[in-house]
Amino acid sequence: MPQLAVLTGDIVKSSALPEGGLAQVFDGLDAAAAAVAEWQDVAPRLTRARGDSWQAICAAPFALRAALVFRAGVRMTGKDHDTRIGLATGAGTVTGADLSDADGPAFVASGRALDDMARTARLATDTAPVALQTALPLADHISSRWTVRQAQIALASLALPTPTQDTLAARFDVSRQTVHSLQEAAGLRALIEVCEMLEHG
Repeated sequence: MPQLAVLTGDIVKSSALPEGGLAQVFDGLDAAAAAVAEWQDVAPRLTRARGDSWQAICAAPFALRAALVFRAGVRMTGKDHDTRIGLATGAGTVTGADLSDADGPAFVASGRALDDMARTARLATDTAPVALQTALPLADHISSRWTVRQAQIALASLALPTPTQDTLAARFDVSRQTVHSLQEAAGLRALIEVCEMLEHG
C-alpha cells in the first residue's frame, strides 16, 4: 500500500449555518482540494459523506500543509465557518475516483482521530510521526484565529513553490504591504517553516 496522508473532517456547527451556507463551505473545500492538487502528486479526491463530513488525501510528507489549506478553504467562506480535521499518515489503498471504497490503516486512523478529538480542538492526530503530533496543536491554535481575508491569503501562501508577496499582491489586487500584514497576522511565516521542516525532515 502506498504511504498517504488522510484527512477526515466535518463542519463545525453545520446545523447553524444559514441556507446555502454548507454549500458555500464545500465550495471552499473544493478550492482547497484544487490547490493541494497543484503542488503534490496525489490527487486529493475530496469526497463528501454523511452530509457535513468530508475526506481527502495527499502525499504523506505534505500532511500539515494540506490540513492548513483545507482549514483555510473553509474559514475563507465565512467568519464563523470552521472544520475539524482528523489527520493520519500511513498505508492506504484507493481504487476509485473518490474515497468511498478507500481502505487501509491510514483511513481507519484518520477517522478515529476525528472521533476522539478534544471538544475544543480542530486539528488532531493519534498515529502520525512525533514531529507532526507536536506541531499540530500549535498549528491548530494559530490557524484558529484566521479571519476570512487571512484565510484567503493563507490558502494562496501555502502553495508550492512559495509565491512571492508581489505575486500575491497582483492576484488579490492589493499592495505588497497588505499581503505582508495579512501573512504576519496569520502566523504564516512560522507555519510555512514548520511545514518545510516536516516535508524535508
